[in-house]
Amino acid sequence: MKVILLRDINTVGSAGEIVSVANGYARNFLIPKRQALMATDANVAKFES
Repeated sequence: MKVILLRDINTVGSAGEIVSVANGYARNFLIPKRQALMATDANVAKFES
């Protein structure tokens, strides 16, 4: 799953990057802890502006 990182995460990447991570890691850890957003077209557009 592609996500936009909201914070620096040592093993994944830096804030602002769009990265691919395992679905479970994104859904169970990153997104609930508000460390990432799903990289939908709408979220990418909001983040870039």
